[in-house]
Amino acid sequence: MIEKDLFGKALLDYWTNNEPEDLITWTHLTEPEVLPVAYLFRNFDEMPASEQIALQKSYGKILDVGAGSGLHSLYLQQQNKDATALEWSPVSSKVMRERGVKKVINQNFFEYNPKEQYDTILFLMNGVGIVQKAKFLDKLFIKIDELLAAGGQAIIHSSDLKYLYETGSGYLMPENNYYGDLQFFIKYKGETEIFDWTYIDENTLQIFARQNGFEVEKLHESDEGDFLIRVTSIM
Repeated sequence: MIEKDLFGKALLDYWTNNEPEDLITWTHLTEPEVLPVAYLFRNFDEMPASEQIALQKSYGKILDVGAGSGLHSLYLQQQNKDATALEWSPVSSKVMRERGVKKVINQNFFEYNPKEQYDTILFLMNGVGIVQKAKFLDKLFIKIDELLAAGGQAIIHSSDLKYLYETGSGYLMPENNYYGDLQFFIKYKGETEIFDWTYIDENTLQIFARQNGFEVEKLHESDEGDFLIRVTSIM
C-alpha cells in the first residue's frame, strides 16, 4: 500500500534540486541514523561490494526489484544489458524515467504478471525485506519461480540481525516472532512513515529456498554481517 512515500519524495527533491534533506531512518530496535539522499544516487564505484558483485553476475533479461532511483538499472544499461526496473512507487518511477532508465514498470512485485520471464532477478539493498515478515518467504520464492526463465537466477541481499539481541550471557531472542521482523521508520521534512520490513538470516533463507525447489550459493559476505546469495531452480 502506498502511503506517504517519503523515499520517493526525497528522490524527487534531490533529482529536481528542490531543497532535498537527508532521510532519518530507524527501527523499533535501533537508534535513528542519517541516510544522505545523495547515497541513493551513487555510481558503481561508490557501491558496496555486494552490489558490484550482483551487477557483474547479472545476465540475460534482468529484473531489478525495488529499483528506487534506478542506480542499478542505469549501470546495467551502461553495460549494454537488458534491464527492467520494477518499482511500486510512482514518484520513484518518474525519477527513473527522467534519469534515462529505458524500461520502468510501476507495480508491486507480487502483483507483477509479465508475459516474459527473466534470466536474473535482483533483490539488492536488503531487498528480501519486501516480504515484510519472514513467515511470507514461501510467497517470495513462489513468485521468483513464476518469473524466472529456465536456467535463471535470483540474487538476494540480506542481513543477519542476531547481534541486536546479544547480552552479556548470550542472546535474548523474541519468543513470538522472527527476530529479523522489524518496524521500520522513515522521517523526511517533518513527516514520518512506518512500515513492516524484515532482514532474513542466511540459514533461514536457505531453508525456505530449498523447500521451494531452489539451490543456494553464497556469493559474498561483508564484515558487517550482510550477505549475498544466488538461488537457482533445481526442478
